[in-house]
Amino acid sequence: MNTTNKNSGNVADNLGTILSRSFEMYKGILETGLNATNLKLPTSSDCDACAPKEECPPKFIGKLYRSAMPNESIIVPFIINNGSSVPKTYRIGMRELKDNDGNLAPIQPKLNKNTVVLPPNGQERILIGLQLANFSKGTYETEVVVREKDYNQNILLTVDVQDVSASVFTPLDEKKYNLKWQSWKTHFYCERPRTQPNNG
Repeated sequence: MNTTNKNSGNVADNLGTILSRSFEMYKGILETGLNATNLKLPTSSDCDACAPKEECPPKFIGKLYRSAMPNESIIVPFIINNGSSVPKTYRIGMRELKDNDGNLAPIQPKLNKNTVVLPPNGQERILIGLQLANFSKGTYETEVVVREKDYNQNILLTVDVQDVSASVFTPLDEKKYNLKWQSWKTHFYCERPRTQPNNG
């Protein structure tokens, strides 16, 4: 019984050694053949031998944030910049403004322009107007969509509608300061001496 186990172990060890030597020999033959034909296997640093990677534009090219109170009218400005050396025409639009639960806002924002034509390295300011009448407190989001030709490029707009804590001011006691600021001439006056009528 023990002899059988020893023989089995020896066979497994011998088989492993044979396979290892075979792989080493095959690797040597392969490398010799590649060197003879001047072929190189692609490596991670050899980009010419790799398929091009598809690069998607980012979800947002920028973000806008505005905090306001219910019933407030707000204007959110932003600037579109042409960073190229050729003229560009961009179309500007907006998706629906929704709260965190996906419900439509009572009033939708409006852009003051829907197209901009920019010279090389030119800029143009765009205004988003929003009337917050009937808005509940909470956070609302939408996307401004900028499109030149084939791809939408989005700007995230977040509007946080909250009651803002008001500053408290206490007017001063006027009496305290009237006594200091005014002199006795304000409160007192002297009567002119009366002339006695001349009866004689």
